[in-house]
Amino acid sequence: MARFFQDDFYLLDLARSTNPWVPIANFPFRPISVQIFYSFGAWLFGENPIGYHLLLFCLFSAGLLFLFKVSRHLLKNDFAAIIATAIFAFNVSLFPLFYWVAVSYFVLATFFVFGSANFYLGDSQRSFWLAVLFFILGLFSNELVMVLPALLVLLRFSRKVIPFFLIDICFLIFRLVISPFPKAADYALDFSLKFIGTFRWYALRVLNLPEGRAAYSLEMIILLIMMVVVLILAIRYFSVRRLLFAASWFFIGALPFFFLPNHMSAYYLTISLFGPAVFLAEGLAKNKGLAVCFLGVYIMMTVLGLEALSSTHWIILK
Repeated sequence: MARFFQDDFYLLDLARSTNPWVPIANFPFRPISVQIFYSFGAWLFGENPIGYHLLLFCLFSAGLLFLFKVSRHLLKNDFAAIIATAIFAFNVSLFPLFYWVAVSYFVLATFFVFGSANFYLGDSQRSFWLAVLFFILGLFSNELVMVLPALLVLLRFSRKVIPFFLIDICFLIFRLVISPFPKAADYALDFSLKFIGTFRWYALRVLNLPEGRAAYSLEMIILLIMMVVVLILAIRYFSVRRLLFAASWFFIGALPFFFLPNHMSAYYLTISLFGPAVFLAEGLAKNKGLAVCFLGVYIMMTVLGLEALSSTHWIILK
């Protein structure tokens, strides 16, 4: 859990001095996760970063509750839903969400995306409108939430998804007019074969591997082998249909980032990791012994990964 650094100081100043609904030059339009979040934090906690971290932790925890409910709806099994939630929550790629206040936009995206998905799966008109509300709030927190309508189709294809696509189109036009996407070279979309290397780098994060070769150790490699062995033993329990769901969710959930080879960060998979988590959980839940072994190895990899990242990752070194 870090003190304020780098972007935090800039965002705190913005929160104090600007109207949240006025676009900021050369900065993404995220009024809820930037000006409103930091203004609310400053009102409650002043310049004490612990309060901001606590607020983000509560929002992330609420997002996990929604994620659990969505998992339970898909898997029809509480134990499997718990496994999916644990695989998601303990993935080492998400450590910046707990460490750096400035990534509030991904914590809020988690809360609003899985909140919207949970209500979308409800049967009442009230649930539908709550899903729409969460979607709109998510769009003003993190532009990645634009992928949600496609993810909802994966959860349940229904005419109810049409308004989400219409809102998406309106928001895209709105964003392009008032707050164009960044033009810096780091954010330039690249549709060349570099996609293969970028996608592979992100796909390895599903195995709970930390960023950077310097973060790997003999212990990490041994645990990785153990995890692979458990998955091979459990392979007969896995569903091809769920594998297609996982692959589609993984790709759509982080769609823009696979084409940004100059700006890669593992926490960009925050939404995307849900698909593989559900796939693994469905298979592992059918053999509780293998499930416990997998989660034990997985969490040990998280601990080792965090220890390695503490001396290698740029966010922590800052």
